[in-house]
Amino acid sequence: MTNHVETSFSEDLYDRLLNLYPRAFQQQFGEEMRFVFSEVLREAEAASGVWGVAVVWRRTLADALVSIITQHLNDQEGHATMKNHLADLVMENKVFGWIALATGLLLLIPLVAMQFNSGVNWSTGDFVVMGALLFITGSIFVLTARRVDRAHWGLVAFVVAAGFLYLWAELAVGVFLTWGS
Repeated sequence: MTNHVETSFSEDLYDRLLNLYPRAFQQQFGEEMRFVFSEVLREAEAASGVWGVAVVWRRTLADALVSIITQHLNDQEGHATMKNHLADLVMENKVFGWIALATGLLLLIPLVAMQFNSGVNWSTGDFVVMGALLFITGSIFVLTARRVDRAHWGLVAFVVAAGFLYLWAELAVGVFLTWGS
């Protein structure tokens, strides 16, 4: 038997979360988003109870954090959807600045971890190599995405991500080659 109290509370809380989106976005997608959330929530609760609900919320909040900010930026720039904004951004050269910023922010993770955990011990060379790997990977995606149809961007992202993960593993532990330490 499912506990509909968690479902009802979650649906009410999700309604409040939707209020953080721009009004035009809420009007266009709000009802569909409520319906999908409600269905996913009910399935998760039926399958895993409270833990299923927690997993749905973890995913929902992670997605909402990015999409709410993106939609407000789109609303200010007059873009209709996040999809159009992404396509526009990929075609502009300022995307490389965003890739550089994202690379820097990602490199803060091991830098901060080094302050609190002696098990994380990166050298300057490690930061340079990982920074180059992240920036080059993002740039390869952008340059490839500019040359293929938008319908194939998911495949491009998958191939580029797989290449990144392979190189990262080789550099870290040397899966097939002796690059790793």
